[in-house]
Amino acid sequence: MTLNHYLGSDRPLPAGSFGYVFSYQKYADIPKSDDPSALHNIMDLSHLNDTLVQVFESDLDAAGLEIADVTALPWRQKLLITKPYVYGISGSFNISKEMRVQSPLSFEIGRKCIGLLLSHMNDHMEEGESMEIYSCWDSELEMDRNTELDSTLHLPDFKLGDVFELADKQLIRVTK
Repeated sequence: MTLNHYLGSDRPLPAGSFGYVFSYQKYADIPKSDDPSALHNIMDLSHLNDTLVQVFESDLDAAGLEIADVTALPWRQKLLITKPYVYGISGSFNISKEMRVQSPLSFEIGRKCIGLLLSHMNDHMEEGESMEIYSCWDSELEMDRNTELDSTLHLPDFKLGDVFELADKQLIRVTK
């Protein structure tokens, strides 16, 4: 099962991919691994030699935010978001103090994705407006949210620290 995250807005938002840092290179020009189980060592991929592929310099460069419009999908009505425009969002949206120590790269990826999401929201909200973030497991769209987890995040005052989580059945109202 997958913990899905949704963003609700009063107006349409730009959808797409945000925050990735990459260049394009021909497949033939990319260094190949000597690992015998690597795909290029198992089968002939020479037909891809002139194909341009995305190349990321680091794991952090390969982290980003994905936003997809789900407003018109039939199951959208089951979501507990009150806003008329709804988007599925993907990224790494959880960080913790333990993660910072045990997996610094995962922590930095989480901070990047959370920052991208909040920045995107800030860029597309006027003062006095709000958006909603709701998370739930993919098979639990119709289940009630956990109102004890509900919270409000006021963007102008918010500073991202070492702890942030989009929890199952949590609704976060983000205001500006």
